[in-house]
Amino acid sequence: MKRGTGIALRAVTATVGGYALAAGTAAALSLALPAVQDRAEAVLTATMAALVPCVLAVIGAFAAASAVRAAAWVAGLAAATWGLAGALGTLTGGGP
Repeated sequence: MKRGTGIALRAVTATVGGYALAAGTAAALSLALPAVQDRAEAVLTATMAALVPCVLAVIGAFAAASAVRAAAWVAGLAAATWGLAGALGTLTGGGP
């Protein structure tokens, strides 16, 4: 893979993948946290906590050995968080 293509793939992985990972994390935590907090506080806490995986996805996208490996990791983690959000939505009666 050419250098410019690798950098472009890493940038797309960082932005799109980071957003997908943050949104999935926020959805999963928003469904899990009302067990211990009020619903509004749970959504606020989940939204703030979801920024951490987004930043880690950006760091991981540019720190990985290859751009394809970075994309695979971020996509896999995003899919896992959305799967967890879907499972929690089914269990709690809400939806992601």
